[in-house]
Amino acid sequence: MLEALRLVYRQPLVEGVLLGCLLFQMGSGLTLLWRGRGRRRGGVAWMQAISGGYLALFLLIHVTAVLAGRFQGVDTNLQFAAAGMHTPPWQWFFGPYYFFAVFALGTHVGCALYWNLPEPLRARALVGAMLAGWMLAVCLVVLLAGGFHALEIPARYLAPLAGLAGRG
Repeated sequence: MLEALRLVYRQPLVEGVLLGCLLFQMGSGLTLLWRGRGRRRGGVAWMQAISGGYLALFLLIHVTAVLAGRFQGVDTNLQFAAAGMHTPPWQWFFGPYYFFAVFALGTHVGCALYWNLPEPLRARALVGAMLAGWMLAVCLVVLLAGGFHALEIPARYLAPLAGLAGRG
C-alpha cells in the first residue's frame, strides 16, 4: 500500500502542499498552546494542550528524520521506522516515542470530540478515543518491535543508530 500511496504523495507539488499543511497545523497548534497558557482550566483542556504539544514535538522530530533519511538516499519505510526498536538502547526512546504519539493523537481527537459533541456524549467520546489511541499505540509498538511477526531490519537502517550508541 505504501508503494501505491508514494506515487501520489511523493509528487513534488503534493509533497510541498502536505508539508505546508503540516507546518500550518503545527504553527497554529503551537500558537493556540501559547495563547492558552495561564487560562487553561480543567482536565480536558490540559489533556488537549499536552497531547497537542507532544504531537507537535513528534511531528518535528519525525518529519525531520524522514526528510534527512530521504536526503541521504535511505528508503523511509517500515524498516526505517522499526530500526530504533531493534538497536539497543534506542528501544527505550523509540518505544515511548511512538506509543505517546499515537496515544496523544487519540487523546487530541477525543478532546476535539468532547468540545464539539452534546453533553451526554462528551465523556464517552473522549474515553473511547483515548482507549482507541491506547490500543493502537500498543499495537504499533508491538509491530515495530517485531512482536506480531519477525521484521528483517537491514544493516543500513541499524548502523546510524548503533553509531550514535557508540557501537558502530
